[in-house]
Amino acid sequence: MSESTSTEIKDEGDKLNPKIIAFDMLYGAVKGLSGLFFKVLMDLKIEGKENIPFRGKAILTTITPNVIRDMLIIAQVSGRKIHFMLDPKLMKHQIAGPVLKSLGMIRGTENKEDTEPIEKVFEILNEKGDLVGMTPEAKNDREVQIKSMAAIIKFAIAGDAPIIPIAISTEKTKILNMFTGDGLKVKIGTPLRVEKRLNREKNRAERYELAEDIINIIESLKEVPESEERNKN
Repeated sequence: MSESTSTEIKDEGDKLNPKIIAFDMLYGAVKGLSGLFFKVLMDLKIEGKENIPFRGKAILTTITPNVIRDMLIIAQVSGRKIHFMLDPKLMKHQIAGPVLKSLGMIRGTENKEDTEPIEKVFEILNEKGDLVGMTPEAKNDREVQIKSMAAIIKFAIAGDAPIIPIAISTEKTKILNMFTGDGLKVKIGTPLRVEKRLNREKNRAERYELAEDIINIIESLKEVPESEERNKN
């Protein structure tokens, strides 16, 4: 039996696994309920959905002030399942941890010797060809954010996956066509392909420059065009 044939059989077996089916149903239910909440009560608008691939791997990234909220929001940008890498402390939480794991989330690394999460990300990208979400936290200073984004770039290079920047912002809108409130707006940027040479240590400075550029792209996606600003005024 060829390797490709056995892989196809394995994939088919995975799809029929009752546990996996149950977890996929849970993901769909959580995504559906949170999507309904965001759409009805926060008038969720998404621009640039065409930048998310229908098939194949990619890493989705933003700078998040609220990782759980933003994880649920980003889940709405695609009909595909998105696996988010989350803080190890959150994944170890007695209640939240098992739920998040059931939803397909991955814990982040705890130290340099902790390779299990890294292997899991590459399994999702290279073996399953799925989507991964990695979101540096806004509470960290700029230097830490850049370092986190540089690590994401290394994942993208090793996994041969594009990085897709996503901005989540709020804007005043009519909720239920009745009252003015804070609405949610998601803007998805153009996928970025990273040169493999940036994975080399001698190109570390360029890698960090690109990391800062990606953060700047995310921030620029949040900006309101001057024409829209004038219309609001």
